[in-house]
Amino acid sequence: MGKDALSIRTAQHWFNWFKNDNFELDDLPRTGRPLKVDMNVLKQLIEEDPRLTTLCLAERFWCSHTTVETHLGELDKTWKYGVWIPHELSPLQLQH
Repeated sequence: MGKDALSIRTAQHWFNWFKNDNFELDDLPRTGRPLKVDMNVLKQLIEEDPRLTTLCLAERFWCSHTTVETHLGELDKTWKYGVWIPHELSPLQLQH
């Protein structure tokens, strides 16, 4: 089969899905830890205590520490010298 062809297992999954009259293509609700955190609350917590670790923040938001890292990156924050600081580029870095 070509590289763009479905695997047999995927085809079987979709066949059974539609055979059972399930034509809903939207994602079903999932259990587990959320992948999103309240950005305003995260920003406020970091401003109040920039020494909070991703593990500590993950416990507060009940999510993984990598989710916290991702959101801190979206807030342009980076971990340096034991605190969260704004990620700023040098003029030379901005040119590239």
